[in-house]
Amino acid sequence: MLFDPVVKEDADRVRWEVTPYVNVGPLRFGMSHEQVISALSVGDPTDSGYPIPGEFALFHDAGVTVYYGTGGALAGVAINPFRGPHVFLGDFQLTHRLPTEIVGWMGRESPGLFRLNQRCEPYFEEIGLLIRGQQGGDFLRSRPVFIGNEWADRFGDLQEWPLPAREWEEY
Repeated sequence: MLFDPVVKEDADRVRWEVTPYVNVGPLRFGMSHEQVISALSVGDPTDSGYPIPGEFALFHDAGVTVYYGTGGALAGVAINPFRGPHVFLGDFQLTHRLPTEIVGWMGRESPGLFRLNQRCEPYFEEIGLLIRGQQGGDFLRSRPVFIGNEWADRFGDLQEWPLPAREWEEY
């Protein structure tokens, strides 16, 4: 989205903590679609390719896109930087950050070694985190994408990664 996005106020956003390869806030990897809906407590998704394995469900108002793997189990979570929750890894907020803030964090407190994918986006294999950018008006903000163990063995390679191409087509 290249136009000015609607940005939720900080007071209207919840704080989520990440446990690598386990959960992103209330979303635990391996959950069913129904469990995801219940955990988000925002009603049905705005748009969805579910129940096809490898597809998605977009919860627009919550600012969360989820991706499903084998058997319809939750395998990936992407957070919209303008509408989504504030997601923290330790003391660092990963969402809605400027690229310079992310680079500074990577240089000071990086959670491990990182690599760059074919789009020059940093990813951390050890914790299942890809940091993408999402354009909004004049700013590019951080859009973290988290994966569960199901996708860990192919993490980072965009040609082999099972994350649906939709993640790169829309943002």
